[in-house]
Amino acid sequence: MRETSSPTAANCAVRFCVALAFAFGAIASVLDAAEIQDLGVSEIVEPPPSPADIAPSYEEIKPDAWEGRGLSAAEVLSALPGIQSYKQGGMGSFQTVSIRGIAARNILICIDGVPVNDASGGAADLGAIDLNNIEKIEVYKDRVPAKFGGAGLGGAINFVSKSAIRKSGNSKGASGRILATIGSHNSFEGSAQISASPKDSVQFSATISARHSDNDYEFLNRNGTAYNKDDDFMDKRENAEFTEYSGNLQYRVLHKGGYFSTVSASITHTEAGNPGHESSQTKVAEFVGDNAQVSYHLETPVLLQCLLLEAGVAGKFEKNVSGSYYPLDYIGYSYPDFIHYGLAGYRLMPELIGTLILDRFEGTVRAAASAETWGARGTIRDFGASRYTASIAANGEFAFTKWLSLFAEGNILKTNDEIDGGKFLMPTGTAIISDAETRDLSYAGMVQAELGKKDSWFGGNISVGRFYRQPQLMELYGVYQGVLSNPKLKDETAVRFEVGGFVQSPSKKSTLRATYFDTRLENGIYWIVSTNAMKAFNVDAANIQGVELELNSKPVNFFETTIRGTIQDPRDDSKVKMYKGKLLPGEPVHSYYVEGKFYLPLHFDLTFDVNYRTRIYTDRLNRTRQPPVARYNVALGYAPWESTRLIFSLTNISNETYTNIFAPNPAPGREYHLTLIQNF
Repeated sequence: MRETSSPTAANCAVRFCVALAFAFGAIASVLDAAEIQDLGVSEIVEPPPSPADIAPSYEEIKPDAWEGRGLSAAEVLSALPGIQSYKQGGMGSFQTVSIRGIAARNILICIDGVPVNDASGGAADLGAIDLNNIEKIEVYKDRVPAKFGGAGLGGAINFVSKSAIRKSGNSKGASGRILATIGSHNSFEGSAQISASPKDSVQFSATISARHSDNDYEFLNRNGTAYNKDDDFMDKRENAEFTEYSGNLQYRVLHKGGYFSTVSASITHTEAGNPGHESSQTKVAEFVGDNAQVSYHLETPVLLQCLLLEAGVAGKFEKNVSGSYYPLDYIGYSYPDFIHYGLAGYRLMPELIGTLILDRFEGTVRAAASAETWGARGTIRDFGASRYTASIAANGEFAFTKWLSLFAEGNILKTNDEIDGGKFLMPTGTAIISDAETRDLSYAGMVQAELGKKDSWFGGNISVGRFYRQPQLMELYGVYQGVLSNPKLKDETAVRFEVGGFVQSPSKKSTLRATYFDTRLENGIYWIVSTNAMKAFNVDAANIQGVELELNSKPVNFFETTIRGTIQDPRDDSKVKMYKGKLLPGEPVHSYYVEGKFYLPLHFDLTFDVNYRTRIYTDRLNRTRQPPVARYNVALGYAPWESTRLIFSLTNISNETYTNIFAPNPAPGREYHLTLIQNF
């Protein structure tokens, strides 16, 4: 049954607000009468960005975008053009993003350059990332950079943790910061950071964080009948509590001869309920996750006046276990006992990086390897799988003139899988896999031309490339309940074209960016339900075209605005007649974001934003429809002293109890948060 609807007053109001904000932003950019606010210097000491980094498809997000505003990582990212977020509940719930119509599982998610995508082949859970530990977010929408291995279809998102490197010009000694937040549904967040430099050659920092929410918000339960309103009733979310403890540290030391050593470590422990869908809430289902990551890097001084070398090794441990009890939870298979099932994995990743910097050329070569092994935990134990990879990734940029440069990037990956006790479940029994399938070399490459000097008031770029994603171990040989893996899966591949540019006002107080993108996907991996089980298949093709627009302006001292829009056409291009020409699941045709920030007297500031997307379909046949959704957020800040800041925020202020009643996983409606940030 396909639902029809007419524009509501709320939708009309949303469209009016968006149109008004676009008009106001355009007028503001013309006024253009004040200097842009200095956002400060990052604690991360980095080389100047290359033309590839300042292209419209690369963006950085700083803590001002989330601190004290009650937003999750997925919600922060969805403020950027071309990015859509998906949230299955409140704090800590499973959250993902797609980039330019490409599904979340095809996006590489990293923390400090180390991938967090697990072997299951699913999307990385952004809800498990505590932004209180993050210094900035790097977003690459056009590619996966060589420094992250180069493998991926939908780009890369790198969360950079709080750094031990102090700001330029700071003296010796220690500094720190405390953040504390309380909010709706008995939620709280707390973090403490300290940075110390006992002498010029040593820098150290550490951060500890905790966050919790009962997530017992109200929602409209449709009682399993989505289109019958007569039996709907207000319900409270159960078994959805979330608690997480995390921390990281970094130690950086300068050795004799100009060599730098950096040791980094992070750890996270999560305990949460697994609440289920709106009409089948669970009672005792749970999730427990543990993650730890340690890395060491050695950097050389500049050799031969043009060469930088870096060697490093990273180790990672991950364990995720879910539990359920059928008589109470009414989910899964009708086992009489309490069931635990999940995975635990270890990964070791050495790498060697060389960077050559000449007068008109800069290039980087990265040789890396990885060894990972995964085993089942809980009820299923007689399973193990290992993967060994070797890769070479390189990029280079040559400046023909001050106005024109050419950037190229590529990588080659070789993978070898091994199976130890390869048993996976089927509804009628089990199947045994004695040997892993042999996988061919995978490769990717792109070429990009950049027009415009770094300090120019206009510029542009054009690029084309081929990209891939290899199936993960559990997609090939998985052992999940009710899931059938597929050892014959092929690489997902994509050919992507992009052209974009930017223009600034003469005083550079307003910037307008525009990007056109065209992506053609082949052999996309989809999970299809068949005979009460899910199985992974390669499915034909998809074609995604779109335009991104972004305007940033600060016309007067007391106001600045950001306006973003995405217009895309994400189409299923399958040969199967019933799917061909349909919209890809979960992708809107239009989405908009508008933000305005006012700098008020007496050290107050007010930020208001609107995030709006058109309707989406949650199935390939485009029968299950979720109508348009708008989120309104507001935050009031007060800084009585230079080192102290208070923030009061309201999220989703237009919907009191439920963000979207047509989504099967209820997400909270209006929430408040009160935050104190104290520097010392």
